[in-house]
Amino acid sequence: MDILQAILNLFIRYGYFFLFFATALENIPVVGMFLPGEVIVVAAGFFAASGKFDVAAVILIAALGAFLGTICSYALGFWGGRSFLEMLATKLRVDGDRLNSADRYFTTHGHITVFVGRYLSGIKAFIPALAGAHRMRFGTFLLFASLAIVTWTVLATGLGYFFGANWPLLMKIIRTAGWLILLLAALIIGLIWYRRRGR
Repeated sequence: MDILQAILNLFIRYGYFFLFFATALENIPVVGMFLPGEVIVVAAGFFAASGKFDVAAVILIAALGAFLGTICSYALGFWGGRSFLEMLATKLRVDGDRLNSADRYFTTHGHITVFVGRYLSGIKAFIPALAGAHRMRFGTFLLFASLAIVTWTVLATGLGYFFGANWPLLMKIIRTAGWLILLLAALIIGLIWYRRRGR
């Protein structure tokens, strides 16, 4: 509960400004490693349930912040390239295997990776940068990134709003949800590939 109380104190002091800048920065490589964005959005939903925030405003502001940070991450990858991301990962001791796996997966399933990557703590800030490094069409990137941001923001805010009172259990659900979604996406892609190969 200490982290929840710390975040709630920041909400009391800085209000929606903290929510916006936190969700923006957590989507940028390096900075995002130190900001638990999903926890902040869930806490904002919990704060809204107490009547101190408006739940619609939380969804809108968190989504706008995440959108801004995601665009900045894409630009960083576009101008810095894959080697720049590898250098960052090495210096910050990010799990190189996870970054390489995301990169290989991105090569064949870029749009799905952009969507699913939003739900994965630890590497989600690198996914838009990988899209930029791979020179993914900006329109395609924008579509799938926006869908991911909106769905995740609504989900995280709703979890905090309705279930925030049971904080420890909620954190376990959040940490597990991303990998369950990744598994589901992998199964769907596997089925599509199998059917195409059969044809």
